[in-house]
Amino acid sequence: MPVLATAINVVGLLLLAHAVYSAYEHSLLPSHPVTTRTTLLPQILNPNLDLPADITLETLIAAFLLCAGVVLASPGLKPIRWNVWAGRLERGKAAREWKGVGVGGGNPYAGLEERRSGRPLSVASSRTFGGDYQRVNAAEQHASDDFDREFNGLDEVIMAVNLTDRGTVGCAYYVARSEKLYFMEDVKLGSADTIESLKTFVDPTVILVSSKCDEQVIDRLDPEGRDDRASLDGRSTDQTRLPYLLECRPNAEFGYDSARNKLVNLRIGQQGGPRVTFVVPGDVVTEQEDHDDRDAGFVGRQGQLLRLAGWINVESHITVGCAGAVLTYLQRRRATAYLPGDEAAGAMFRVATVEMFTLRDSMFINADTLLSLQITSAESHPNAQNQGPTSKGSSSGAKEGLSVYGLFHHLAKTTQGRTLLRQYFVRPSMNLEVINERLHTISVLLRRDNTTSLDQLVDNLAKVKNMRLVTVNLHKGISSGLNKNNRVATSVWPSIRNFTYHALRLIDTLLELQGGERLGIRNKILDRFDKKQLAAVGKIITDVIDFEASKDQRHTVVLAGVDEELDEAKRTYDGIEDLLSHVASHIAEQVPAELDSKVNVIFFPQIGFLISIRLQESTGGGIFEGTDEDPWERMFATESNAYYKNSNMKEMDQYFGDIYGRICDKEIEIVQALGERVLEYDGLLNEASDICGELDSLVALARGAKLHNFCRPRVTEENVIKIKGGRHPLQELTVPAFVANDTYLVGGAGTGDDVAQFDALTSQGQAIASFYPGTQRQPADRPSTVLMTGANYSGKSVYLKQVAIIVYMAHIGSFVPADAAKIGLTDKILTRISTRESVSRIQSAFMIDLQQISLALNLATRRSLLVIDEFGKGTESYDGAGLAAGVFEHLLQRGANTPKVLGATHFHEIFEAGFLPPRDGLGFAHMEVRVDGDASELDEQITYLYNYRQAEELIVLAARGEDLVEACAELPEDELAELQDAERIARDFLEVDIHGQPREILDDLLTVANSTEDFP
Repeated sequence: MPVLATAINVVGLLLLAHAVYSAYEHSLLPSHPVTTRTTLLPQILNPNLDLPADITLETLIAAFLLCAGVVLASPGLKPIRWNVWAGRLERGKAAREWKGVGVGGGNPYAGLEERRSGRPLSVASSRTFGGDYQRVNAAEQHASDDFDREFNGLDEVIMAVNLTDRGTVGCAYYVARSEKLYFMEDVKLGSADTIESLKTFVDPTVILVSSKCDEQVIDRLDPEGRDDRASLDGRSTDQTRLPYLLECRPNAEFGYDSARNKLVNLRIGQQGGPRVTFVVPGDVVTEQEDHDDRDAGFVGRQGQLLRLAGWINVESHITVGCAGAVLTYLQRRRATAYLPGDEAAGAMFRVATVEMFTLRDSMFINADTLLSLQITSAESHPNAQNQGPTSKGSSSGAKEGLSVYGLFHHLAKTTQGRTLLRQYFVRPSMNLEVINERLHTISVLLRRDNTTSLDQLVDNLAKVKNMRLVTVNLHKGISSGLNKNNRVATSVWPSIRNFTYHALRLIDTLLELQGGERLGIRNKILDRFDKKQLAAVGKIITDVIDFEASKDQRHTVVLAGVDEELDEAKRTYDGIEDLLSHVASHIAEQVPAELDSKVNVIFFPQIGFLISIRLQESTGGGIFEGTDEDPWERMFATESNAYYKNSNMKEMDQYFGDIYGRICDKEIEIVQALGERVLEYDGLLNEASDICGELDSLVALARGAKLHNFCRPRVTEENVIKIKGGRHPLQELTVPAFVANDTYLVGGAGTGDDVAQFDALTSQGQAIASFYPGTQRQPADRPSTVLMTGANYSGKSVYLKQVAIIVYMAHIGSFVPADAAKIGLTDKILTRISTRESVSRIQSAFMIDLQQISLALNLATRRSLLVIDEFGKGTESYDGAGLAAGVFEHLLQRGANTPKVLGATHFHEIFEAGFLPPRDGLGFAHMEVRVDGDASELDEQITYLYNYRQAEELIVLAARGEDLVEACAELPEDELAELQDAERIARDFLEVDIHGQPREILDDLLTVANSTEDFP
């Protein structure tokens, strides 16, 4: 059809040209006035012009053929179709009527509309019916597919990502079908791999990146640099295009302030979601009243920010900026589809709700949790020289303070190992296989028969450099590192040679590791470390570089025997010193003896040979400047000497030339060739360096576990936290003795939808659904919520934090500070412990607490752990007690979806007023103290025991008004039995004759030890 249309157009143009020429000749006849070609066409169209019939007929036929060719070349016209968008009718193809302006001509969305879209629902659902039904509806499905190819905006997913120079990754994406805008917590120490994981998780149709984004991100998103532009007919001819449209937007669109203003202007949740009402003491607010936002004083920008903070973490600046870029993109799409002022534009790409999300197989952690639990902590460096921006990659000039990560980071010996270890701590995993692999590796490394192997691993890793930095320097043509004080110690060639040597030593050490046959890191090293190639790299460098001479001369020196020309030049250069002494003696004979001046002959690279003689102060020249037969040519002078050239110097310049320059040039040439040979193995070196970093991080975890007496936790799919003898890893370092305590929490059983949602975020399959079937309630001895009370300074906050830290460390794959622990997979750890106040946050401490608890309630699932410490302070006691009781009551009423909750409070009004009556799933506890009213000193009346005691009857005693001190002083039956057994053992010990029957005593001790049961 296009060929026929082209042929018809050609014939029509030829006939039209012939008709015009014939009319021009006809106008030249004597009966007509002379006509130029520029005025011919208007005269032809003039009805008063008398043209022959053949010319007129030929013109009409040419016009008809041209019209027919244009019609045949145009695509078939289709009827107007209407589709439903967010409840409103919208004309199909309305946003794409301007076919003339494709991606390259002004409309940046035409290429997007032609992209691969999701499978139509009608096609997917038709598979459940018989073949006859499919054949009957084949034509209808074909028409539906054609229409979906035209416009399928409901399947669009727009994602914006950004990676800062400090490695912080932010991401936000919009799903058109559900009208939701999703936010992610800012990810610290991210990379292009993190963005690749986000792309796989979101599966977007549009990706927006900042113009200041790293080139690695662009290369990862568009690895082949495809030209993603539509062809002239609006259809793409490149079948290998990206499955999404990649747009690089100005960095101003990713600004935090403008993005926050856009989110406020959306007025999300006006008809639902978190409601914030400002009241004053004395106002009565009932649940039945329908409060309007305007009546509640919720019309200002501050009120909208408070509402928004209940849904998302507005302190994630990079992610909020990405959300602003998404909203800007959506606004541009509306502007291209609708005229200004069109009310229907509000229904296109409407943002109805916002929601937080996290990466697959990753625990959700926000900045409040990291701060409250002291996972990482930066403090000012004590050395003033290291404060402020530094050249070591840190822009803050800070050092790691007292933190959980600080217990391990100094144990990592390599820079890549420390970086990976920090990633472990800021991004805990929910992948059970990854966690168990790390735990198993640590267990093998800590075996007693592997003590020597562990020490050898540490020694070898301490001498391993980061090969990525070394190869980058090598690519830049740098033969030494960045350390100005000791260039050779950090030079490229010793680093590569030492790396290859110690990498081979690591292979030998891992082969000697007992019980490590199934370790993933061991097998990875054995598979990826090519012994022959690593040895070849080391041999190449050793055969070329003279390391001893390089150390003495402070630059790279080539070994003798590598190049004959270089060796000859070096021998000549080494013999110049004797030659200069003979020449100086010969020239000194020409100087008169009465001048009493010493003559020297020296050699300067690039200047050549020169005569040095003492300067005469009166004349400013040398005291001798040659003879008439051989005058000296002055070159330059210093404060004491003048430098000349004579015929002898010029002769030596011509004979030897710039011999030092030739030596340097030849060495540079040889080193350049060596660098090119070594760079052939840069992939092997970089991969081996990364694997060494992974091994180093696991070794650091193992050494930390051994140093601090941690135990291996049992991580399971059960929704449970069971800890025996748990400790706070930081608190026990600051006190002489630490009292360990137990913990037992069981989360909700969950419903079918909740289990499916959790399975979508993990790689564990559907095993969890069979473990907790149904929606059963938690019995009293399996609490999901534990509410603690106790005196000030009794250890409540430390206990809450230690439980959260143990759960956190278990998901890192680390050993934990406990005697034994059984930890179920936890998707989020949400805390309301510390208040992060700042002058940039124009909010009171009480309002910040409300935002924290609101965000925690919105994000919590049955697999989450909530730690709530003293919520409700900052207001009147009864109001605070009501708030705290309301929060706990809300969590308990979730039933099968109740998260694991640890809370501490001082509000006795909760118990006295009966706000939280005893029920299944609710446990009460307190921190034990001893009160001695007879003590004479006030400080001796109260003794803090720091023991965690379950007290389910505590609320009943408080309601009766009984003496809680006396009730808490009573020992439980199990402790009383333990004390009685201890007394009996002590008395038996005193009666035993140790010297007379030692073997029997030893047998009894072994019998007791063997009868000890393992932790379930």
